[in-house]
Amino acid sequence: MSTYREERKARGWASEHFRHHEFACPCCGVSAVRMRLVEALERLRTKCGNAPITVTSGFRCPAWNKTVGGVKKSRHCTGEAADIVVQGRHPLEVAEAADRVEPFSHGGIGTYVDRGFVHVDVRHGGPARWTG
Repeated sequence: MSTYREERKARGWASEHFRHHEFACPCCGVSAVRMRLVEALERLRTKCGNAPITVTSGFRCPAWNKTVGGVKKSRHCTGEAADIVVQGRHPLEVAEAADRVEPFSHGGIGTYVDRGFVHVDVRHGGPARWTG
């Protein structure tokens, strides 16, 4: 007999609120997302009052990363990053909340107010912050 978690995984769920296809590369369809990122996004959702999070860019294959102008060693290419929009929340508010979520607090947070999204990643080696 399978567990509820196993059944959800078989149906494409990465976690309670995120499906694997949300992180898939639009170029090739690969979804090599790290569970550490998914778990941190779940915690961020809670910090944002359980507001839905939309992943606008998750995993990127090298070809797609180049197409969209991503940096050479982008965390998107390792499944450790996502660009997100949180329903009803300003990007500055989302970035502030992300800074209170482990491992984003020790990872990367890029705030793109003019473009309406926040980049979060679970990098190792210390925090990185930027605006775009």
